[in-house]
This record gives sequence, structure tokens and C-alpha cells, in this order.
Amino acid sequence: MLKYLHNKVFNALLVAMLLSLAGCAGFSSQEIIREQTEVLPPVKEKDSLVFNVLAGEFAGARGSLQTAANYYMRAAEQSREAVVADRAAHISLYARQYKNALAAVKIWQQSGEAGIEAQRILAIANLKLGKLTAAIQAFEKFLFVDGKLNRQSMNAFTGVLRHHKNNDDALQVLLALNQKYPNQAPLLLQLGQSQAGAKQYEKALAAADQVLDLAPDTAAAYLLKAQVYSAQNKLDAALNAVASALEKRPSDNRLRLQYARMLVQLKKYDDAWEEFMQLRLNIPDDSGVLLSLALLSVETNKQLLAKEYFKELIEKKQHLSQAHYYLARIEQSDKNYEAALQHYAQVKQGDFIMDANIRRAGLLAETGKSESALQALQQLLAAKDLKPIVKSRLYLAQGELLRRDNRMQDAMDLYTQALQQIPSNVDLLYARALTAEKLDRFDITEADLRRVLQREPQNANALNALGFTLADRNERLSEAKEYILKAAALLPNDPAILDSLGWLYYRMGEYDEAIKWLQKAFAKYKDAEIAAHLGEVLWEDGQTEKARSVWQQGVELDAENTVLKQTLKRYPQ
Repeated sequence: MLKYLHNKVFNALLVAMLLSLAGCAGFSSQEIIREQTEVLPPVKEKDSLVFNVLAGEFAGARGSLQTAANYYMRAAEQSREAVVADRAAHISLYARQYKNALAAVKIWQQSGEAGIEAQRILAIANLKLGKLTAAIQAFEKFLFVDGKLNRQSMNAFTGVLRHHKNNDDALQVLLALNQKYPNQAPLLLQLGQSQAGAKQYEKALAAADQVLDLAPDTAAAYLLKAQVYSAQNKLDAALNAVASALEKRPSDNRLRLQYARMLVQLKKYDDAWEEFMQLRLNIPDDSGVLLSLALLSVETNKQLLAKEYFKELIEKKQHLSQAHYYLARIEQSDKNYEAALQHYAQVKQGDFIMDANIRRAGLLAETGKSESALQALQQLLAAKDLKPIVKSRLYLAQGELLRRDNRMQDAMDLYTQALQQIPSNVDLLYARALTAEKLDRFDITEADLRRVLQREPQNANALNALGFTLADRNERLSEAKEYILKAAALLPNDPAILDSLGWLYYRMGEYDEAIKWLQKAFAKYKDAEIAAHLGEVLWEDGQTEKARSVWQQGVELDAENTVLKQTLKRYPQ
């Protein structure tokens, strides 16, 4: 009877396998069944083993794992055969029918042919069912043979715990196993990783140190320490840990790449450059390394090298959008506007596409093609399902172009239209406030800035704008001072805020304080408007020659600056 069942099961599985190939070969499943049933013994109506096996296979092929598991469990209970119980156990596990998996393994063990794989399934099923004592016992049998740790089993065990959602269960399993089998470096390492996941950082570090005492060349232990130090924001310590791991595995390029990226994060650009250059030698065809080198070149102002690397990426057709985007930025900074426009137009996808389009529009306006720029932005706005943050950026870009062309009322109308669609957007409110001030609509300026401050009380730019506008109009100076001082406390070295503070003191008649803050602002940022303010205060203080000198610097910076031009008209030259 046993031999008969073996043959019958084998033939049933053969039928299933042939049926799964039927579609590829162009035969109908009916033909395959008809041919294969001739080699099977006659099947009585009550003997449905073949039916259950075939039904299980067909259900599995359709992706109906739970149905497949149910049919195979029936087949396992009927046949009591290792081969069927094995398959029933695996399918039940994949179908997350953990009780069925346990029952199938029991049949499998009773056959006398179950081995270490059965223990793996027992361990996982019990773990999923929360039966930790049984899971620990099964894991122990799976991991240890004659008291020795099986490395292959350890790798599988690591994968099981990594994908188990309940880290507390994983920790209990690991603690129990480490207690019974102390000084097993792989188990200790896994324990430390779980402890790090549970934010038990000191315990994780202790486990990593134990691993290094047992096996000093374990690079993964250094990486565990790096993970913990990073979580604790001890970035220098994390970097040193990765460096130690790299010493143990100098040929590990992924490890070197991680080290190089951490150096960039810590702004140790020269050291990062060396590591990326080594990676370039080790893996010359890796486009990710080439992109990193190109970006690092941009960061360190190696523009010529950056251009070479980005062009190489384009030749290799790798990271095209990023390469075109950064090449466009470089060409724009070099005033090669046509080349920049061409590169911006080639940014077709990814995170940079919107910024590329906005920059392209700005560049069109800068080259005298304002209408083309506005049309380009309008086309982008016409796209469906734009996120509010994208819409606001497009409206802001359009408004900036209109303001640049001194079309203040058009910009004002645009911002109002935008705020009807995206109410209470802080950036749009701020932009409309500044535009309204240019149109002498202080009522709108103050209302919008106050709405910004209601949403963001610590918005230094809004505080400064409201304070400066009041000071410039010579109104409510004590209130203006409150706003500007609060902004200065938030951004103590911001030139625009320092300029506002100087202008406020000028309006209050405190010329020495005004000159001090305006000189500090002008030293930090050479700007025509700051020059206009500083020159005016110096003139009113009787320092006319110094005033003329500062104004001349302002003219050299931007002779068309509106504030400067208005100031020069009011004073004899």
C-alpha cells in the first residue's frame, strides 16, 4: 500500500506539472488529463487523493493559496506521506494558515522523513501564532546541530526575524537563545540589531562590543554601532564605526559608499572626494558613483569637473534628468543662457522637473522673453491634478516675473486669484503683501502679514516686513520696533533685518544706532537698497562725503534700483 501511494502521489504531481505546462505547449488541459489518467490506477469515488492534489496545484497556479493549502491538507491527511505533508506545510505557511502548517508538519514528522526544514516551518508558525516557547524550541533545533550553530540556518533565521513585525517577540526569542547559547557571535549580533530596532541603544552597543570581543573582524558589529550612534545623532562616532568596518573589509564597495556618503553628510568634502575617487577606480561603470562625484564637484565648486561628469552621465544615458538639470544650473551661472535653456528643456522626469521648468521660465524672462516665460508657466498651471504646493510655486514664479517687469497690479491680481484657490497659503500671502506695499495699499499689506503671523508667529520675514513697512511710513514706531527686534532675535545676522533695524532707528532719530546697524547690514550684503538707506542716514548726520561714496557703490551695484534712484533725486549730488 505504501508503494502504491508513493506512485499515485508521484503521478498526481506529474499530472499537475504537465497541466501547468499545457497552456505553453498549446494543448488543452482535458487532453493532458485524458492521457495521464491512463497511467494511474483506477480511482474509487471515495478515494479522492488525486483530486485533492490536483485541485491544490490548480488553486496554487491561480494564486489562491488558501484554497491550495486546504486541498493539500486534505491530501496530507489522506496519504500521510512525507512528500504531500511537506508541500502542505509550505503552502500553508505561505497562505498564512499557521495552524494548518503545524498540523502538516506533525504528519510530516510522523512519516519519519522530516528534517531541519520542518523545524523552520514549526518555528515560524509558532512565532506567528504567538506561541513563543514552542517557537524557541523549534528555532533551537533549526539553528543548532550537535550544539554547533549552523551558519546557513542562521542566515534564514535572521531573515525570519527581520520580516517579523513584532520586534518584542523577536527580542524574547533572541534573549532566550542567547541565554542558553552564550558567546555565539552571530546570535549576539542579531540580538543587538533587534535591541537597536527597539531603541534599546545602550544594550545594542553592549551586544556589538561583545561580538567584537568574540570576533574582532566582524564588520557588521561596527555597522551596528554606526546605526546606534546615528540614531543618537552622534555622527562623528558613527563615522568612526563605519571607518573601522571598512578597515576590516576594504574591498567592500557598498561599505565604502556608505562611508563616503557619511563624510558628505558631515561636510568633510575633501575626505569624501578621496573615497568617491577610489570607488570610481573600483567600479568604473557604476553610474551612482559617477553621479555622486558630479554632485560633490558642484558642492565644492569644481564646476569644470562637474560638467565633465554630468556630460559622461548623459553619454551613458544614466540619471539624465539630474545631469541635465545641474548642467543647466552651471551653464546659467556661467551666463551661457542658450545652453542652459536647452538643458532645462531636457529635464523630463523626477524631482527636478518642476524646478527646471520654473528656472527655465525665469531664464526666458531674463533674456527678454517675458511673455514666453509667462505662457510656459501658465501651461504648467493648466495641468490636471496639480498638488497645492506645486500650484503655489507656479503662481509665485508668475508673480515674480510680473513684479520684475514692474507690472505690480497684474501681480496683485494674480496673487488674489491664487489665494482664492489656495486660501491662507503663507507664501502667497507674503508675496501679495509685498506687492500691495508697492501699490501703496498698506491696508492689504498689513492684513496679509498679520494672517501670515497668525499661522506662523515665528516667521521672521513677515515680522521684519511688517516692522519695516511701519517704520518706512513713519507710523507706530514702537510697534514696528517690537516686530523688528523679534525678527532680529530669530535671525540675528540677516542683512535685510539689520537694514530694517537701522532704518527704524533713523526714523526714531537715533542716528548713531541707525548708522551702526546699516553699516553692519551693508558689510554683510552689498545691496543697492541698503546703500540708499545708509547714504541717507549719513547725509542727515552731516557725513555728506561718506554718503556720496556709499551711494556711488550702490549705483555700481544696481543703478536701476527704485529706492536708490528715488533717494538720489531727493539729495543734491
